[in-house]
Amino acid sequence: MAGIAGLMEARPPYVTFELRAEEDRTASIEAGKYVARDIAFALVTPQGSKDRVERNAEEWLAHIASETREGRFPEPWLEHYRKAYEAWKNGQELPVTGTPILTWPAISPASVKMLLELNIRTVEELAQATEEAICHIGIGARALKQRAIDFIAQSGDAGKASAEMEALRVSNADMAQQNAEMKRQLAELTAKVAALAPKTAAKS
Repeated sequence: MAGIAGLMEARPPYVTFELRAEEDRTASIEAGKYVARDIAFALVTPQGSKDRVERNAEEWLAHIASETREGRFPEPWLEHYRKAYEAWKNGQELPVTGTPILTWPAISPASVKMLLELNIRTVEELAQATEEAICHIGIGARALKQRAIDFIAQSGDAGKASAEMEALRVSNADMAQQNAEMKRQLAELTAKVAALAPKTAAKS
């Protein structure tokens, strides 16, 4: 379990998918000519690395599922990859979570280009960069990582403040609604009392 806990502190390896034509040997023999079929491949690159592993996508996902059942791979990562694969098959963009490095104004275009080449695509991935990734980034890597950490912390504070303001707004709205209801009930009661007053006076 300690291994899984360590993995969960990191970001999942970056994966893209592509179709490749491979020979369907059985079909080629039956047809007496070369017959190809499209095979989906997963191209997997660990964060902060340029090394890429290429596997048959279906076989790769099955292997990850097996590793997950054995407790050697985080289940959220498996779900992330399954969703990414389904999105790719449906012609959609891969689901991306976090703040894109490409649109982050806190770093230079050169830094953006370098980080993207290392498959560090979000500020969150930069904030969790491993020692290997830091070595690949080179000079200024730790300052970039700290800048990402500070950005996330500030964003979290802003998000908390926004949530508190929203809660206060909802509370005030509820109080206003309660006050309006109380005024309505008081008006109805006043009207009933006023209607009864002439009858009481007549009896007197």
